[in-house]
Amino acid sequence: MVFSSAAFLFAFLPLTLAGYYLLPKRCRNVFLMCASLLFYAWGEPKFVLIMILSIGMNYVFGLLVVRRETPGWQKRILTLMVIANLSLLFVFKYLNFTIENLNRLCHGAIPQTHITLPIGISFFTFQAMSYVFDVALGRGRVQKNPLNVALYIALFPQLIAGPIVRYETVAEEIDTRTESLTEFVKGIRRFTVGLAKKMILSNSIALLADQAFSYGDISGLSAAMAWLGALAYAFQIYFDFGGYSDMAIGLGLMFGFHFDENFNYPYISRTVSEFWQRWHISLSSWFRDYLFYPVSRKAAPLGKKVKQRWGKTAGRLTPSVIALAVVWLSTGIWHGASWNYIFWGIYYGALLIGALVFQPTSKKWVKRLNIRVNSPWFIGFQILRTMVLVLLGYVLFRSGSLRYALGYFRAMFGLAGNAAVDTAAWDALKNHASVLLLCALGSTPFIGYLQRKLGRLGSSELVKNAACLLLLILSAAYIVSSSYNPFIYFAF
Repeated sequence: MVFSSAAFLFAFLPLTLAGYYLLPKRCRNVFLMCASLLFYAWGEPKFVLIMILSIGMNYVFGLLVVRRETPGWQKRILTLMVIANLSLLFVFKYLNFTIENLNRLCHGAIPQTHITLPIGISFFTFQAMSYVFDVALGRGRVQKNPLNVALYIALFPQLIAGPIVRYETVAEEIDTRTESLTEFVKGIRRFTVGLAKKMILSNSIALLADQAFSYGDISGLSAAMAWLGALAYAFQIYFDFGGYSDMAIGLGLMFGFHFDENFNYPYISRTVSEFWQRWHISLSSWFRDYLFYPVSRKAAPLGKKVKQRWGKTAGRLTPSVIALAVVWLSTGIWHGASWNYIFWGIYYGALLIGALVFQPTSKKWVKRLNIRVNSPWFIGFQILRTMVLVLLGYVLFRSGSLRYALGYFRAMFGLAGNAAVDTAAWDALKNHASVLLLCALGSTPFIGYLQRKLGRLGSSELVKNAACLLLLILSAAYIVSSSYNPFIYFAF
């Protein structure tokens, strides 16, 4: 089931809300957990068994990890937990890909498995691991009741495509939370804004992105159309994924949960590093805390050896460079079993490592050229530069194959025997100009700026509620008149 469906909007959500609030508080967690499993089972019931397996084994690991029976006990349990969770993820997400590539080397000697990918398995696996990590680190108390662990892992608002909710952020709310009308209304507004982002903006601009990425003959794709398509996809995925996160956060508020933000206007970032502090924040922070920091600590002794041989700067950078390489290779693999995603991760890893290594040199040149770093033109240059790098990354992310991505890159730079501009690009720009403008404004803090400028009118509850109602009606109309509307990140 998806949030952007009539079944969810007009049946599942109102019935779940009604049941939740009609029941006494002691029964609400059980009801919400059952509703969440029903939500997940809607499309393919058999995948609920995988979810239950994940819940069961991580519940047990949570109980074991706090026992500390012998020195090194906790470390061994955490190691087993990671192996068990990643093995489950590997079988259902990466086994087909692994066999396919081994068969290229072994000339088809290994039978292909054709295992179907369970929706959202990457998200709920990382969330389940967060539970055990946070319990081990003392950031949240261990749950003796398995139903509470099930609720945390399977909670339907964020189950399919995040945010990846860290256990420490909701541990108290699982046991005791306070629902209020004020938070409920905030949740409805947030959900409605997210739904509008998906149905009105993302689905509309997707037509342009699909047109650009559907060229079978790359030589027929003009450079202008290639860049326009990459920009359209940037808006499509932002309003699709960002819209889902808004809906998840809004639904959480309706049930008394407070999830952390997952996006913070990433397209106004001045550097690639800042972009990843604003984009898919829950995944970035997960990798930072559970992978980057441990790997960099493990690499610290190597850094000392490098310092002795190649100097202080090299020694200082070594642990961070190794950790970044591991994190971004893992990030690419997490997104999907495809060489596109792996090279996408390598691409961002290279950019971030390069930025780290050359940061001192960059600062020297900025100072030498007497550049005012806070001047509007320099900020604009940095945002444009970052956006170009992000668009190139999206080509790897969106293309159906690595071969197609390389061809698309050639088209972007006029190296595929293609035209710089053609009538298709002009027609596409004219046909989608209004939605491109809306997407550009919507991906900046412009709405908040406009509210502040309008003063009391902009902060009026009546105006907010009227705008919310209008967006809900428009979004519902899009839902009724369209077919199945899956979210892009459902594939992960």
